[in-house]
Amino acid sequence: MLKAKGICNRVAFNVPYVMIISYILDKGESVIKEITDEDIANVEGNALMTEGFVIAMVRAAREVVRECTQDEIIQLIKAEWCCSGEEYDPDKEQFVKADWYDEEEDDEDEESM
Repeated sequence: MLKAKGICNRVAFNVPYVMIISYILDKGESVIKEITDEDIANVEGNALMTEGFVIAMVRAAREVVRECTQDEIIQLIKAEWCCSGEEYDPDKEQFVKADWYDEEEDDEDEESM
């Protein structure tokens, strides 16, 4: 498991990773590193998120930024935002052929070339 994911699970198991990543990207790594426990205690909720949720999100973001390298944070971003981080290999046929795809017709087209 990714180090950043482990921190998120330990510190804020009910906060989606995408929310923590978004917070890190919005506020910036240098700002988040300077957040103290007192700052976190004064965080307020809003109409969308409860105070406890926001506190958990900020605490998790702070721990991720303090304990992980930028590469580890990028791995979390790739894992959570629909990016596999792997290079595409066309030989592995990582796509699903549509129901209407006719393999025999495709073979005939190749032969005529």
